[in-house]
Amino acid sequence: MGLSIVKTHGSLNDIFVIDGAPGDHFTEADVPRAVELLCDRRRGLGGDGVYFIADNGDGTAQAYFYNPDGSPSLLCGNGMRGAGRLLLDRYQAEEVVLHTGPYSFTVRAADTTPHGVRQVSVELPPVDFSPADPIVAGAQGPFVDQPLPAYHATRRVSALAVPNSHLITVLDDAYNEAELVATGTRVANSSDAFPIGANVSFVRPLGEAEVFIRTFERGAGLTPSCGSGVAASRAVLSRTGRVDPDQPVVVRNPGGIARSWMQTSGEKWQPILEGNGTKVYAAELDPAVLLGSGPVEYSGEVFPDEVNAFAALNNDNLKVLKESGIEMTMKGPAAT
Repeated sequence: MGLSIVKTHGSLNDIFVIDGAPGDHFTEADVPRAVELLCDRRRGLGGDGVYFIADNGDGTAQAYFYNPDGSPSLLCGNGMRGAGRLLLDRYQAEEVVLHTGPYSFTVRAADTTPHGVRQVSVELPPVDFSPADPIVAGAQGPFVDQPLPAYHATRRVSALAVPNSHLITVLDDAYNEAELVATGTRVANSSDAFPIGANVSFVRPLGEAEVFIRTFERGAGLTPSCGSGVAASRAVLSRTGRVDPDQPVVVRNPGGIARSWMQTSGEKWQPILEGNGTKVYAAELDPAVLLGSGPVEYSGEVFPDEVNAFAALNNDNLKVLKESGIEMTMKGPAAT
């Protein structure tokens, strides 16, 4: 069976969506090898990960996500935007559900922007400030807005799972990218203090309901955007009393603009992430190609109108960030 692939992106996190379960195309032992080559930016087609989507035929699907190094993960929030958008298109639906591990994700159609960018919203799992596997070693109960020398000499930090583990700092001064990289690297190298590892995000408020977020992702470093990092940051803004849970907050990343808020049910806070789910190109590949050494090439349908509409939207986003005094690199993939 050939591989039907669509390259998508959510805030420039470029994710391949493959039709079918991993076992439909590869042996269990070969999946990591195939994913790693596909995502390699020199030998493969280049991407931040792969979603395999096994369609159940009723507007629901089983989703399997793999990081670019071939390791499995329960969630890629930005990737779910692209995968969900494709399922919405297939069924001409307003709502679809994707299942992964013990979680279910409802993806809904959202408004198209004035630039012509197709958007979706994703219901992520409830945030957990007291996960069963502590993110901070020795923490008893929630670890919210506290100093932690192993993390940073002066910054306060909050820890939570979405379900990926995250460490969030809300800044009260200027954003410093070198400081974020140093902090993220310190966390990655401190398994005694952070036994399960964590993504690290710095959050810089830009207004009453608008923030800049940059994430240093575990195993990947700086990325244009991190969907679960946005959700975790949004939860911390409310947990620390800065904004009401149900207030939509505009989130600006180097990779794009999104909105996020908390859907509350009793004591549970379920993050909603709304933003683009953009198609870049569609292609067919022979699975055997991904078990070689590369280079991998493709031919197929490209979607220049979608790519160009998003580029116009993000150009406006980057202008706002520049005017706000945010200095950053654009390390990470372009949507090509």
